[in-house]
Amino acid sequence: MKLGRGNIILCKVPMPSEELKKLKLRPGLIVSKDLNNERLNDIIIAICTSNISRKRESTQYLIDEAEILKAGIKVPSVIKCESLLTINKSMIIKVLGKLSEAGIQKVNECLKDALGLNLI
Repeated sequence: MKLGRGNIILCKVPMPSEELKKLKLRPGLIVSKDLNNERLNDIIIAICTSNISRKRESTQYLIDEAEILKAGIKVPSVIKCESLLTINKSMIIKVLGKLSEAGIQKVNECLKDALGLNLI
């Protein structure tokens, strides 16, 4: 399966509340660069959740309206750019969809804020 930056994937992720011992199926957004996605066994993802109560925070990108279909998800969700994980490719079940270019640009801004890169 071809994995690229901007793909929304369904993957198994460890749950922090269970001391990382339990895995849960969750959507995630691939944020690592394509060169690394091709050459490494691990990728970096930002977690997606349907809990949109913090959708106005500068570190979260809301997927709604037409973007939902393109992303391959079923309900409005946020990409939590403050919640990044490195996972092995074997934990990926399938690619659900892809964000639009405009969506990826907005996620880039959320990532900059989450990592404090706007301060440099």
